[in-house]
Amino acid sequence: MIVEDHLLLWNYASLKIIDVKRAELSIGGQLQTSNLSASTLFYSIQGRARLMLSGETHIVENGYVCHAGKGAELSISDVTAHMDYYLIEYKAHLPLPSSNDLLQLLDRAKPFDIQYGFAVNHASAQLTTLSSMAQKWSQPGAMAKLQVKSLFYQFVCELMEQLQQQQSKRVSPDMVSQAADYMDQNYAEPITAESLAVLLNCSSRTLQRLFKKRLSLGPIDYLIQVRIDKSKELLYLTNTGLKDVALAVGYVDSYYFSRLFKRYTGISPSTYREWMLHLRKDNPENVANTPHQKEIDPLNAAIRRSLRTIIHLKGELTLELPPKKIAVLDPQFMDHMLALDEQPAGSVMASSDQCSFPDYLFDKLRTIQALGTLNEPDLGALRALAPDMIICTEFHKDIYENLTQIAPTIMLKRNHDWRETLQIFGRIMSKELEAELVLQQYKHKTTRLKSILASKLDGQSVSMIRPRDNNIRVHTSVHRTAAILYSDLGLHPPKRAVDRKRTSSMIPLEGLPELDADHYFVLIDNKSQSWSDEIQNTTTWKNLRAVQQHNVYHVKANMWIAYYGPIAMNRVVDQVAETFLNTK
Repeated sequence: MIVEDHLLLWNYASLKIIDVKRAELSIGGQLQTSNLSASTLFYSIQGRARLMLSGETHIVENGYVCHAGKGAELSISDVTAHMDYYLIEYKAHLPLPSSNDLLQLLDRAKPFDIQYGFAVNHASAQLTTLSSMAQKWSQPGAMAKLQVKSLFYQFVCELMEQLQQQQSKRVSPDMVSQAADYMDQNYAEPITAESLAVLLNCSSRTLQRLFKKRLSLGPIDYLIQVRIDKSKELLYLTNTGLKDVALAVGYVDSYYFSRLFKRYTGISPSTYREWMLHLRKDNPENVANTPHQKEIDPLNAAIRRSLRTIIHLKGELTLELPPKKIAVLDPQFMDHMLALDEQPAGSVMASSDQCSFPDYLFDKLRTIQALGTLNEPDLGALRALAPDMIICTEFHKDIYENLTQIAPTIMLKRNHDWRETLQIFGRIMSKELEAELVLQQYKHKTTRLKSILASKLDGQSVSMIRPRDNNIRVHTSVHRTAAILYSDLGLHPPKRAVDRKRTSSMIPLEGLPELDADHYFVLIDNKSQSWSDEIQNTTTWKNLRAVQQHNVYHVKANMWIAYYGPIAMNRVVDQVAETFLNTK
């Protein structure tokens, strides 16, 4: 059988599909001998039996295909494992007039009548095509029948390609590659480890072992990564709602999908869309490009998915190993690293704290290289440090390209929720479990405290203010630290502090009586100390109800504002507890 001859004739043939059906035979069952009324393709999905084609025996198992022409005798017997199979009946001929060469070739090759059978090496692709054919065949209308014909040509091409490969070299199937290819094509369908194993005619334990050996992750973990990749494309390129995105990649429950997305990427789907929008605005010429260019080789995609990927404001960075020497260009990131028991190799300092690193972290810091300030990083010192990775924020977008020349650079959003930022650091340093433990402990602490404070304060209002530039800055309910007071701890903001957009507002000293909070946390730093002292000597300040009732509490601005990490935020929560519950 010369496959090239068959391909040439199939290319010129006029084709009509007669029937597409799926059938089953139970153990011990049989299909009585009958003469085929048209050319027929038989494809075994699963099971084991003896198939006879005009006296020729074929032992058919999972992924076995047979072909015979009109008039051939077909029977199935000795079913020792439940049989599930497809039968496709068709008629094909060369339209007239055709050249003598083609007619002679048809007479020699007989592609529509020849009898043959073989076990396929890559079952997944054929099963997908056959399933689609059967589905379309059951639908009414000319469009469905035309789609069946198109799929049949695709099926024939796949078979011819397999015959070519088997004729040139007998090779054992690469199950990992097959499974990866199947999941890449059918990620939206219900897939389990067991259904994959049946598809590939192996045990689920064997498939798990092969995946772990090749990719260091199991087949279902790989499937989740495929689905996450596909959802990223939808989130990046479309405005499709979260529920529809989840359905498109195989998840009925959008909440469950969101949790999976966050577990596997470190950020929520909404954050991913927000950050990719930021990326598209910064790089409008790349709007049409998805975060991942499609790999031709499914195994290349599989290998990429087995690696750790970090999503950030400039795209994605793939890590083969966790970095050992990290430089951070925002002092709050020291907090995140230390919370995971890791040390930064170098860090900038807060612009208002140029003499040292945060004092609340001193007992945790070891040797660390100073790299300038948040607003003015010292690139010379950074080069001399030679880090494995640099982590910056959007504050550094103007020098981002310079940073990437020194080391792989991740840009995070400075005011992003510290909890998601901690999870990103967990992914970077391969400490996801440690990050999750920190978050669970924080949630347990705040949930318990929230209930106690509700009973203690009984609806009294709490405001977070900062003397600044001869005015008073009121931190609103959407400010990242104020949100800890109002959301995590359930404290009540005064009406003037409620805002959905602005994180703060400036009011004159004379406006404080209108704020009229029951309690004030006053944020103080070196720059505001003198103005804060002056305020306390004014009549306006002394006449405030909270001042007269001694409900004013001075706290360090840097820890409450600048160092927005898990250690600092836990200390904020502890200070609130000490203030209202006398827990010192």
